[in-house]
Amino acid sequence: MPKAELPPLTFSASLSRRLEDAAALLRSHEGQVRIFSHYDPDGISSAAVACQMVKRLGLGFQATLSHKLDDAKLKEVQETPPEHLIILTDLGASKVSQLDGFPHSIIVIDHHQPEAEGQRITHLNPHLFGIDGAREASASSFAFALAVTLDQANWNLIGPALVGAVGDRQSLGGFRGYNEDLVIAAAGRELVKLEKVPNLKGGTILESLLEHPEPYFKGITGRKREASHLVKWLGFGKEAKLSELDEEKKRFLASICAMRLLRQGASPEAVCDLVMTRYWLYDWGMYADQLSSLFNSCARQGEPALGLALALGDREAMGKAQEHERVHREFILQNLRELEAEPPKPMKHIQHFRSSEVNYAGVLAGLGTLYLFDCSKPSIAISEKDGELHVSARAPRNLVKAGLNLGLACKLAAESLGGAGGGHDIAAGATVPIDAEKKFLKEVDRLVGEQMAPTQR
Repeated sequence: MPKAELPPLTFSASLSRRLEDAAALLRSHEGQVRIFSHYDPDGISSAAVACQMVKRLGLGFQATLSHKLDDAKLKEVQETPPEHLIILTDLGASKVSQLDGFPHSIIVIDHHQPEAEGQRITHLNPHLFGIDGAREASASSFAFALAVTLDQANWNLIGPALVGAVGDRQSLGGFRGYNEDLVIAAAGRELVKLEKVPNLKGGTILESLLEHPEPYFKGITGRKREASHLVKWLGFGKEAKLSELDEEKKRFLASICAMRLLRQGASPEAVCDLVMTRYWLYDWGMYADQLSSLFNSCARQGEPALGLALALGDREAMGKAQEHERVHREFILQNLRELEAEPPKPMKHIQHFRSSEVNYAGVLAGLGTLYLFDCSKPSIAISEKDGELHVSARAPRNLVKAGLNLGLACKLAAESLGGAGGGHDIAAGATVPIDAEKKFLKEVDRLVGEQMAPTQR
């Protein structure tokens, strides 16, 4: 069957109606569009999808990326000229009640737990339609649903749509649910190729061990002498490339790496994902995780706008993004080595550590949870910025399956201290007063203990 005859994505009746409502709002709008989005890979990717679909309608737009939708950013949204259409991507689900009171036409495309559905806004959120927003749909992949509802020609936006989902680690263990349907449909259209390969991403196997923080092997990653010794012990030359190995040698390499991860106490998902599915994006000439890494590096180095420029097709941004990626990886490797030497401080139900850079707290908590930390407890990273404590929390999936909801725990603990918090069950964040660190940790520890109590009796 020719690609042009392939059927469109199918949605539930309620989601289809909501998508059509949002599409009708966009088609009928004649003025400017103001887009606000999160600054991480999913935020950059979902903003890119939104910008492209708006541009293709012939509408002018302005996009802003930010760390969070705080009071200052909400004020900026509210003060946008009322004749402008506002689109929020990867933001907004926790502020629905406030957004409902604004005079604008507003579309919220988010995948975080919603505070409410909303009355006036048009709210596209997987949680409202029986889809797990932590696992089965990201903001970017859900924004893509609106893009193809507007016009089937928007299928060529599949690159950023998948990159955001990969950036939010929804591809760990393979895509599921809506994301899986999306990638299968994209592969059928020959826009994406799925490849099952060991999760080593350098030009050579040695480069993978020296320059890439994931997977992280204790005592080896980022250490030239130890990494060189391992490559030699494996029987490979220093220039050996994963792509040049036959299937038997690939299996041998994956087995040795898996045994090392098991020995160091890595999380089950880290071991399972040592051999992973990678998504080759034909239009981009690279894997989705490679593009996600570039977006992430720009964001963490304080230039998310550069990541958005790249996502929108500005190939001149590639060189600078690659330099940001080099600095980004070096910083992560340095900090993971420090956390390897000085692990998080344990409490009864959680563990916590300090991060010097607020933009990297979540990254370090996530990678530490996968490869280094005690898998029986969620990890809390704390940093300081602008007179506040910023919290990033991460957990292994087995704890979520056992009842853990970090988003709820962070929200309740932060609000009890005059702060704000929320997020997913597996990954969450909060901001609290700078003098409330001990009280916050104690309250999160208590709440996590309550959530896990049914499995601990």
